[in-house]
Amino acid sequence: METLAFALLSAAILLYGGFSRVLQNRSVTAPMAFAALGLLMSDAVFGTLDASVPERVIELVTELTLVLVLFADAARVRVSALMREGSIPARMLLIGLPLAVALGGLAAHALFPQLGWAEAMLLGAVLAPTDAALGQAVITDDAVPAQVRQTVNVESGLNDGLALPMVFILLAFVAPDEASRGAWGWAGFAGQQIVFGAAAGLLAGGLGGKWVEVAVTRGWMTEGFEKLSAVGLALIAFAAAELIGGNSFIAAFAAGLALGAFAGRVCEAVADFGETEGQLLSLITFAIFGFALLPGALAALDWRIAVFAALSLIAIRPLAIWLSLAGVRLHLSTKLFLGWFGPRGLASIVFAVIVAGRTDFAAQDLILNVAAITVALSILAHGLSARPLARLYVGRISGLKADSPEMREFEEIEPSPARFRIDKG
Repeated sequence: METLAFALLSAAILLYGGFSRVLQNRSVTAPMAFAALGLLMSDAVFGTLDASVPERVIELVTELTLVLVLFADAARVRVSALMREGSIPARMLLIGLPLAVALGGLAAHALFPQLGWAEAMLLGAVLAPTDAALGQAVITDDAVPAQVRQTVNVESGLNDGLALPMVFILLAFVAPDEASRGAWGWAGFAGQQIVFGAAAGLLAGGLGGKWVEVAVTRGWMTEGFEKLSAVGLALIAFAAAELIGGNSFIAAFAAGLALGAFAGRVCEAVADFGETEGQLLSLITFAIFGFALLPGALAALDWRIAVFAALSLIAIRPLAIWLSLAGVRLHLSTKLFLGWFGPRGLASIVFAVIVAGRTDFAAQDLILNVAAITVALSILAHGLSARPLARLYVGRISGLKADSPEMREFEEIEPSPARFRIDKG
């Protein structure tokens, strides 16, 4: 039956690809299509396929996908441009992301009394990262100001890496086997995960990237292997962190940052990889999500889960972004636009799988089910709304540029693409 599942997935890639432009113009996004395919393939819905896919296979595919996406996204971000004074993406990442985790934790604790504070904050951290792939129509629409497109693009490319430490620290805090560590032991463990992981990644990305750059400059390396080097560097960072006791996902993210800082010439090849092989892995992950996670979540769905999922999309994220942009010269419609387009996708799926597979605690199933329903709702809501809301937003601000040219939406930017290429506008 596994062979049949692979055949169906392969056929779906070819079929959707053949009509991808037509389907995307009708707001049928690839995450929507492949999550639906996975749901149809699941034993709970379709009834003909064996759903007993080994958990380790699911973890391996999803974790590998996140490692490569983290690496590619970080490698393509120009940190100097991001951190310049008054950077809108920086405010959303450094202020908005922690606020989203905190507000999500507060809402989770209120709606689910069985969750402790650490467990509630863990759910908030799992659902804090965003995925630009679910709102790709916004990022690739030239009518949307380049500043706005790049803000959505860069934020979604970096917030999963910044949420990683919070997820793993909170996960360690709620795990029963961590209770005996004590305050100093727990702090030491968290520090080791972050510091050792970052060190492994910086060394792998910096030194490895320099080696690739030298090999390319001197003509020793072919173009094909230049692209494959992205996979090699990400996996070296991942494995090195595991060997020295660091967090392997933090290592992949740090390796991408180091590559972008010290071996920028290689980053174009990384970008090409991220838009091809990386997209393939993402589609497989969305199919796994529909196949392995969504059926159980739908069976457990109740009013509390539905309310939290809706709040996560229409209140928690928009409020966090609104507060993070306080005092920034942006029109109201732009702040609302940036607040809404925070789709939950790949990172939240992988974080939920990690929560399910790395430890065992009482609220584990609840966190997994709430995250799955929130992601499913986001796939549908953001996929359907991306194109029409982009057009509505453009219509509202089209006459404002002449009247308010000083507003931040209309300023010239230094292109710094994270997951999709952005033309300077």
